[in-house]
Amino acid sequence: MLLNLLGSISFTQWESHQRIEDLNQAIGAYVDAVRDDPLDAFSLAAFGRTLRDRFEQLGDIGDLNNSVSALEKSVACTLGSHPTRARVLNDLGKSLLRRFEQLGNPDDLNNSLLVFGDADNLTPDGHPEKHGMLGALGIAFMYRFECLGNLRDLMKSISAREDAVRLTPCGHPDRPVHLGNLGTSLLTHFEHHGDLHSLNRSVSLQEEALHLTPHSDHHRRSKLSNLGAALRVRFGQLGNLADLKRAVLMGNEGVGITPDSHVDKPSALNDLGASLLTRFEHFGGLNDLNHSISMSENAVHLTPDHHPDKAARLRNLGHSLCRRYERLRDLGDLQRSVVVQRDSIRLTPENHPDKPERLSDLSHSLFLRFKRLGEVSDLKLCSMLAENVFKLTPDGHAEKSRRLNHLGNVLLSRFEHLGDLGDVNMSVVQHENAVRLTPDGHASKPPYLISLGMALRKRFEHLGDLDDLQQAMSVFADAVQLTPDGDPDKPTWMNNFGVALYDRFERLGDLDDLKKCVQMAENAVQLVSNEQIEKPTMLNNLSVALFYRFKRLGDLGDLKKSISIEEESLSLTPDNHLQRQARLSNLGILLLHRFEELGDFEDLERSILLGKEAVCKTPDGHPDKPAWLTKHSMILLRFREQGNPVDAQEMITRLRSAAHSITGPPHIRFNAAVEWARFAQIEDHSSLLDAYGVALGLLPELSWLGLSIRDRHHHIVGAGEVARNAATAALVAGSPEKAVEWLEQGRSIIWGQLLNLRTPVDDLRTHHPLLADKLISLSTQLEGTATRGSQTEMTHSVMNAQRSHDYALERDRLLKEIRGLEGFDRFLLPKTISELSQAAQGGPVVILNLSDNRCDALILVPTLDVIHIFLPDFTLKDAEKLSQSLHELVHYRGRNDRLLGQREGCVNQEDEFAHILSALWIKLVKPVLNGLSITTPSTCDPHRIWWCPTGPLTFLPIHAAGIYGANEVFGSKLSDYAISSYAPSSTALIRGFRPRFKPQEQLQLLAVAQPSADGQAYIPGTQEEIAHIQKHTHGKVPVLGLDGNLATVDNVQAGMRDSSWVHFACHGVQNGSDPTESALLLAGNSRLTLSNIIKLSLPEADLAFLSACQTATGDEMLQEEAIHLAGGMLLAGYRGVIATMWTIMDGDAPKVASDVYEHLFQTSPPDSTRAAEALHLAVRKLRDGSRTAKSFSHWVPFIHVGV
Repeated sequence: MLLNLLGSISFTQWESHQRIEDLNQAIGAYVDAVRDDPLDAFSLAAFGRTLRDRFEQLGDIGDLNNSVSALEKSVACTLGSHPTRARVLNDLGKSLLRRFEQLGNPDDLNNSLLVFGDADNLTPDGHPEKHGMLGALGIAFMYRFECLGNLRDLMKSISAREDAVRLTPCGHPDRPVHLGNLGTSLLTHFEHHGDLHSLNRSVSLQEEALHLTPHSDHHRRSKLSNLGAALRVRFGQLGNLADLKRAVLMGNEGVGITPDSHVDKPSALNDLGASLLTRFEHFGGLNDLNHSISMSENAVHLTPDHHPDKAARLRNLGHSLCRRYERLRDLGDLQRSVVVQRDSIRLTPENHPDKPERLSDLSHSLFLRFKRLGEVSDLKLCSMLAENVFKLTPDGHAEKSRRLNHLGNVLLSRFEHLGDLGDVNMSVVQHENAVRLTPDGHASKPPYLISLGMALRKRFEHLGDLDDLQQAMSVFADAVQLTPDGDPDKPTWMNNFGVALYDRFERLGDLDDLKKCVQMAENAVQLVSNEQIEKPTMLNNLSVALFYRFKRLGDLGDLKKSISIEEESLSLTPDNHLQRQARLSNLGILLLHRFEELGDFEDLERSILLGKEAVCKTPDGHPDKPAWLTKHSMILLRFREQGNPVDAQEMITRLRSAAHSITGPPHIRFNAAVEWARFAQIEDHSSLLDAYGVALGLLPELSWLGLSIRDRHHHIVGAGEVARNAATAALVAGSPEKAVEWLEQGRSIIWGQLLNLRTPVDDLRTHHPLLADKLISLSTQLEGTATRGSQTEMTHSVMNAQRSHDYALERDRLLKEIRGLEGFDRFLLPKTISELSQAAQGGPVVILNLSDNRCDALILVPTLDVIHIFLPDFTLKDAEKLSQSLHELVHYRGRNDRLLGQREGCVNQEDEFAHILSALWIKLVKPVLNGLSITTPSTCDPHRIWWCPTGPLTFLPIHAAGIYGANEVFGSKLSDYAISSYAPSSTALIRGFRPRFKPQEQLQLLAVAQPSADGQAYIPGTQEEIAHIQKHTHGKVPVLGLDGNLATVDNVQAGMRDSSWVHFACHGVQNGSDPTESALLLAGNSRLTLSNIIKLSLPEADLAFLSACQTATGDEMLQEEAIHLAGGMLLAGYRGVIATMWTIMDGDAPKVASDVYEHLFQTSPPDSTRAAEALHLAVRKLRDGSRTAKSFSHWVPFIHVGV
């Protein structure tokens, strides 16, 4: 009894004077009391409480463990309805909770909740200690909410704290404590629900708690801290400057009232630092940031290593140092930040609830250091930390969105440096989630939008998906709009928006975008000081924008200003900064252009030095190295052209390295390979074929299946020219087989991809049925997303793009797995010559290759090697001149003859037509016939030839080549020797020759007639065409007729699915801006577009007759791609298509159709493979039938494509 009394007296003295010797004396007395009576509940409980108090002072975890042990024993001694059981349970709960705070063991937290609950149940509402027990219960629920994110725990915490306030009478010394705790819970409630009422009530409660706490009360400092925190949050939401001023005042008061020697001094300093940091974040005052760091440094210095808050204060210091680095670019701040944050983590127990936050901060600092120094080890570690933090953060957690945003940033950088496309896709997903979880009006919304925009823009930069760019611009615009003027981040947001405007200008060519980009960049630069970390980047972007305005408008002042600004950007960029090499490379290119303009050789020499420095200082594997290698090689090539010696091997080595890089956008690596080939050609270097092989091998990445067809078409502009030059190189090297293979790789690329998606996988199914099913499923999904267009909601379009990317990535991985299986090493890879020669089973396939240097015919025949015929008298310039002449002729006649009703051509037009056809005959076609030993004309048994033209030859009527007019004789034109068809590729022919499973006896013919369409002249002969079909079928096959209002897109597509043959008598239009929107015009101004057609997969389709204008008119930018309605019909499954190269005459269409069907239905069942012969005869009849029809524009447009 005396020992307990001594302990009680000593403890009272401790509470009054806070002398540690009094506390030690109390503990010593209780130790002796417990030793004398180990089962004395009172002694055990008192011992446990005093040990907990000493832990609070000295931080010895042993004291806390002993406290829990003593209190557990005391509880065991107070069974049933013991009068002190509730209090002892409450004390045990407090010690368990405190140990949880230190060690993070969730068992301690859960056990504390259990004992707090028992204490609460044992204590009636009127009991004087009830409110204290409820307060402790509220704390425990709050902790569990912070750990697990279960909102029910937060609501229980609020409920318990509400009850604690309700049960605490006014004037009670604990009332301020309960008011403050309730305010803290309500503040958390606001952070998760955005309920301003909760936020305002939190502030009010904290104000009341502070008001009730006398200035002499040592708890006042904690009340100042709580109120300051609530005011900082409300300022962030509502922007009321008074709140921020008061928060700083609270911090200053807290520091002022706490003596330097007081145990709470570090906490007060820490709180003031937090308020000053908030003021810096919103107003950018550097003094606030420096003062904040000073406060944090003092707080850390005054906190012993064993103190439980040391880790938290180290974390705050590290965060502030990181923010100062972001502002001033002092690498020392960043290095210190990393060290301090590592110390914070070292002092944080493994399961501590704040561990994820501290890991996240370290990840962020490592990420910044990686971006500064480029150490991949930093990137890998920060990636690992960010992913772990994400896994440790439950849904509903207040920091979920911020951690998602950081993870997205890290994944984006990892993609940039390691090249895994899955990383950029996941980056977009995480940023989208961060934005979705952040309510409108939240201060973090603009930066999260910016991060999302940057990920979308980077994916656009790599893949070229226009939907990504449009969505990036949308979120950038939202971020700028949501950020008030004066916000220190607004210039950065404007800068990002300006870069996206430039990207769109570069893609779509709208000068207005470029002008806005320059204006946005200039405004951003004016709003930042030279000390700010973003300044060099903004200057660089302004320089680039001015350079492209120079290229577009030719104002030399823009170029000079661009160089001056880039030099300023470079001067502000530290030598060890990761972006320095980019600015060196940019400045080198700018100087090269000034050399081109002004001829100052010093500019060229300096350009070479800058480019070399950029390359040499960039580590291998860096995503931008291929671009800088390529640019530098271009500069050296220009240097060589000036008559200066250049190390050819060095240039080729660099370009080869760039082309073979595993990182960087595909178009950069493709361009590097093309430049490699160009230089190897000039130097007659042995690596020429290797260079072309790499370039063509990159085409699948350049036209990646995860992109829309529109975007793929954009990326392969120029690919056909590369393939043609590659074929020529192969021919010069004596390898016509390789030339054929390369030409096949470089033509009809998109059609070939879609055909691949529909390729039967019977052999794979036999050996690996599960893989076959998975491949078919993925291919079907990809085919469904390939023709995605603009959506009403941009977000939907990006979501579709994301799905396409995911399907394509998974399909790429699956194909890699399949090709690793025995016997499937070439599964769905480009066809070899032995496979391609199968295209010639119906007759020779003549591939006309037209490159920069020469023209050749490569002829596939079934039983021989490739026949190579050099055509020395025909050149690329000849083809371009003839194509231009034909374009002018056709354009002059029409601007659509069906619209204007013109019928006759003038004499000089006919002469020009005759010249075109004569040149084709003499220089191109006749030498091919001679090479095939086709020297005898015949009308009875003509030969069958398929033509595969390239380049501008795709727009020329090779089938009509010949000498006409006064010098015409039998044997002076191609049609006297052979029936001609066209083929977009050898693969398309091979597919056409495959047998159909549906017997010809079961065929049905769909006949569509639509004589009128908006903006088009009435076509009088459409009904006549249908009548001719009905007459010639003689009931042999059913005819499904759709005309007038019945000829809707839905009805027509349904008819196409049910019919093997289709005939369209209607208007057709070629869309110059988007060829996939070329269309057949149907009922109600509806359109059956090329994009509609290629979505169809019709395995039983056989023959399509497109008696409409411009159904085989290709695209000048994509000459090898067969982007026309006839090509679409082949892709949909039709073996053969009768189409038109340009506008046809109203009166001619019914005649040709009648004669074609008359010939086809002479046999029963009709055979679609005779369609080319039928057209051949019908056109000859039209040409020879009357003087008017002899006009070339009447009969030349009709062609046959396919089998």
